[in-house]
Amino acid sequence: MAQFFTALKKKYVDLKIKYKLFILISWIMIISFSFTVFGLQYAFNSYDKQIYSKSSQVLSTSSNSLEYELKKIEDLSYNILTDPQISQYLIEERDQSNEYEKFRIRTSMADKLLNYVNNDKYIQSIKLINTNDDDWNVGPKTFKLPDAPKEQIIKMAMKAHGTNIWTTSPGDDLTIVSARQIRQYNNLSFRNLGTLMIYINMDLLAGNLLQGSSKLDGDFLITDKKGLIYPKKVNSEIKNEALTLNKNSGYQIKKISGKNYFLVHIKSHYLDWNYINVMPFDEIFKNIEILKNILFILFISMYFIVAIVGLRFAKNITSPLENLVDGMQYAQHGDFKEAQRGFLEPSFLQNDEVGKLHKNFQRMIQQIDELVNENLSKQLTIKETEFKALQAQINPHFLYNTLESINWLAKVNDQEQISRMVEALGFLLRNSISLKKPLITIESELNIVKNYIIIQKYRFEERLDFSMHVDLDVFDNYIPKLTLQPLVENAIHYALETMIEPCKIRIYSILNKENFQLIVEDNGPGMEPEILEKVKKGEMKTRGQGIGLSNIDERIKISFGAEYGVNIESKPNQGTKIIILLPYNRGEEHVQSNVS
Repeated sequence: MAQFFTALKKKYVDLKIKYKLFILISWIMIISFSFTVFGLQYAFNSYDKQIYSKSSQVLSTSSNSLEYELKKIEDLSYNILTDPQISQYLIEERDQSNEYEKFRIRTSMADKLLNYVNNDKYIQSIKLINTNDDDWNVGPKTFKLPDAPKEQIIKMAMKAHGTNIWTTSPGDDLTIVSARQIRQYNNLSFRNLGTLMIYINMDLLAGNLLQGSSKLDGDFLITDKKGLIYPKKVNSEIKNEALTLNKNSGYQIKKISGKNYFLVHIKSHYLDWNYINVMPFDEIFKNIEILKNILFILFISMYFIVAIVGLRFAKNITSPLENLVDGMQYAQHGDFKEAQRGFLEPSFLQNDEVGKLHKNFQRMIQQIDELVNENLSKQLTIKETEFKALQAQINPHFLYNTLESINWLAKVNDQEQISRMVEALGFLLRNSISLKKPLITIESELNIVKNYIIIQKYRFEERLDFSMHVDLDVFDNYIPKLTLQPLVENAIHYALETMIEPCKIRIYSILNKENFQLIVEDNGPGMEPEILEKVKKGEMKTRGQGIGLSNIDERIKISFGAEYGVNIESKPNQGTKIIILLPYNRGEEHVQSNVS
């Protein structure tokens, strides 16, 4: 996987700038669209919750109104149950053998029950069945139950022991039944007197409640554990979906018969019923779906428009750069004429950064071409001049051979001092002319100093007291050429020449773990603090044409690093000490060498 991303990254890095710009614009568009989609989705979800909240409030209000009416029916049945006159009629009718009296009692009972029916329009009928299976049926609609359903309702009422039960009416899809057992409360005998059934038209009850400002959109359904209570005639798939909603209150979006529906359901706290509102989702969210489609089409259109404009924009930027790259490739191979042909005319170039870069590079190529042509003619002239200068140059070997001849004549004439001075001068001349190696060993540098001291000894004799005490371990370490000799020369100029008494000049070493110090010390007049500060800053000029301390310090830093170099310590009338700090490559042995 890592290799895949590495290869993908390499391909992206190698792409042309215009394609990188196109990818950048595409990513910006995609990210912007993603944020827009997420934002809209969040808004739509919030809208769903608001619809659910509103729908559940309306559904709760409607269900509460419905249950309020059902409680009124339950109260009505309780009033009938506890009506002493009705109980008396039931007892008398059961115990009466005279048919006329029975007829009178039954008529009085019907009139009494009819008074209860007139209270509400949705009460279809009130049926009262005594223990002899004789019944009273009053109301706009007469219900005649088959024996089996009737016995089932009676048994259910008896099991409830006088409390109200609700059940559906067999054979009528729009009717539910409230049933109670009637008992004799006189003398607290609680003897069974019969069963009271009140038939409710759910279409009238629910229809009236759902009208007006609180009318629900879509279908209103009532279910219980046994099945659908209201309405009986509904889409079978909607019915099956509604029967599965036996959970707590909530909302769902379901696809039914190829269409999306918004289902809001709440559970009744009064009865074991579920109230469900099924709304067509497409109608509710019709405008939102249109908005989604418009946004999608708008994004695709904008993407293609931005892509086309972006490519043209990128091409305007990259075309001069591509021409510039082509010109650079020709210039790389030295074909300056062809490089200039590939440039755009100045009138076609814009005055932006790319245009300025293009113009400057074009001007540079023209100047390089002119310089190459001029340099070619100059080189011919220089070669000719160098050849003539070479013919007139004195060969350094001629000087060496001359010094050797003087040395031989001095030895033949027993002039030992002249011989030694000539040998020392030849050694110094040979080392000063040879500049092929900028770094030499400490041992070679000390040999240069010794030959220089040989010549100075013949000049100053006893006034020059010189000594060297350098560890042999550092002899193989390297130092920039002509480091110590100029320092000894400075000691002679600034210390020895200003003194009458002998001047002590010595070179010694101090070894540390990671570095070592070479110290050139004299007992001369020293320096005042302000002069010492100027010397450290490189503001003091050297006498003559010698090598200054700043030059030596700079060469050491270039060769070994900024932590190494030259440091000066001097006080008036206490001499001068020049400390050279160098890296130390430690050898296996530590031997002190005293060279005088």
